[in-house]
Amino acid sequence: MNADGTPSDWDPTGSADERRLSSVLVHLGDRQADRISLDDILSALSERSFGALLILFSALNLVPLPPGTSTIFGIPLVLLSIQMLIGFENPWFPAFIRRKSMRIETYRAFIGRIQPILLRFEKLARPRYWLVPQIIVERVVSIVALAMSLIVILPFPLINQMPALSIVLLSIGLGEQDGLWLGTGLLVAALAAGIAIGLGASVGLAALHIFG
Repeated sequence: MNADGTPSDWDPTGSADERRLSSVLVHLGDRQADRISLDDILSALSERSFGALLILFSALNLVPLPPGTSTIFGIPLVLLSIQMLIGFENPWFPAFIRRKSMRIETYRAFIGRIQPILLRFEKLARPRYWLVPQIIVERVVSIVALAMSLIVILPFPLINQMPALSIVLLSIGLGEQDGLWLGTGLLVAALAAGIAIGLGASVGLAALHIFG
C-alpha cells in the first residue's frame, strides 16, 4: 500500500479492470515473442511481485496439471515465503531461474486456465475488517504461506490444491487489506494442515503395519 492508501500497483491512467493481476498476466501474454521468461513476468509485476507471484504459482496448482507439476511450482513458493519472512523488499531468484522460459503459447494456456479463478477472487476482495497492524499480518502470512508451500511440494495427489488455495486467499487478503479473505485463508490453511498431518499419520501407521 502507498502512503495515501492506494495499492502499490495503482495506476491512475488505467481502469480498475486493467490494474487487476489477472489482466496484467493476460496482457503479458499478448506480446509478440516466441517465449516468455520469469524475468519478463517479474518486470511486468514490478512492485507487487511478492503477492502477485505467490498468487500466480499457487493458482497454477488449482487447475489440472501433469503429475509432479505441483512440486515444480511449489519450490518458488517456498523461496518467496522465506524471503517474505526474512523481510526482503523484492523477490530474488538466481539468474539461471530468472532466465527460465516457456513458449508463449504454453504461458497463454496456463493463464487462460487460472484467469477465471483470479477474476472471481479479485471482484469480491475489498478493504474491510483490517484490525491488526500490516507488519504483523505480513509476518503471519509469510509463516503460514511457508508451511502451506511445504505441503504443496509433497509428491502426493489431491492434497496440493487446498494449501495452494489458502496461499491465494491469504495473498489477496494481504494485498487488499481484506480481513474476510485473510481469515478464510487461515481457516483453509488449518484444514490443509490437518489433512496433511492425517495423511502423514496414516502413511506412517501403514508402514509400521507392513514393515513392523
